[in-house]
Amino acid sequence: MAGFYERRVSAAAIWCQRLAVIAVPFFILTILLHRSSGITTPQAMWLIAFGIGLLLGSLVFGLKAASDLWEKGYKGGRATVNGFVLSILLLIPFGIQLSKALENPQLQDVSTDVFNLPIFLEPAQNANEGGEPMDAYDEYSAQLIVSNYPELVTRRYSAPQERVVGAVTELLKRWNWRIRASENLPEDEAGKEPDQEAAKAAEGEAKLAGSEQEVKELTEQNAPENLPDVIVQAEAKSFLMKLPSYIVVRVSSESDTTLVDMRSASYWGRHDFGSNASNISEFLAALDQSLAGVAGE
Repeated sequence: MAGFYERRVSAAAIWCQRLAVIAVPFFILTILLHRSSGITTPQAMWLIAFGIGLLLGSLVFGLKAASDLWEKGYKGGRATVNGFVLSILLLIPFGIQLSKALENPQLQDVSTDVFNLPIFLEPAQNANEGGEPMDAYDEYSAQLIVSNYPELVTRRYSAPQERVVGAVTELLKRWNWRIRASENLPEDEAGKEPDQEAAKAAEGEAKLAGSEQEVKELTEQNAPENLPDVIVQAEAKSFLMKLPSYIVVRVSSESDTTLVDMRSASYWGRHDFGSNASNISEFLAALDQSLAGVAGE
């Protein structure tokens, strides 16, 4: 009587596919919980690290299953391929982030002006981020920013400060970067009652001056050379994980030109993967386009 040989199913193949499939809802649930503030950013990072471990484990089981199929003739080829391919696809985004980490310096705070930093008007809104803005860069951080991001420089526009501020606030609204605080914005002064004493003093000076030419000369003499800096602090969030970045735009008047400096910081990790530099460079490029024809250096 003839016997039949029944091929065994590779347990490694089963676990290769099982871990890869489990990782899909695991990542989705982690992202949804973080977006809804159900978990903190550090907790989300630990969960993502665990998910990456699942995928790496799936690849290890896949290699073991391939060995079993080749050497022992076990069944489970389809499960091995499914698990291996799914794990590779899920690891691609993390591979991209790894390449960004290798290409960019380990920073979490960058600015166009490394010597006179635009100062945050308010601290980080999320206490779970685990970091606070610094008042000044150390020499090493400043050198890292200048050497790795030479495109991050102060913008100079041959336009009035009011026009540049309007372009900045319009871009912030268009990009859905929420304004958290501001200083010396023209809108802050809207709706205020005029200073009666100042108006009377100006009227008295006009009467004493006599002619319109004398009034004009007196006004020019008393006018300040530069307007106060306009500072706008905004918050931007990443597309998928909604990780916050805190941004400051400083608009300064200098003679007949207007200077714009930016600073972007994130406190959800020691490495921003170049995201803060991208925030600044992309925003300033859009601002250059918005103020086309008046951009200086």
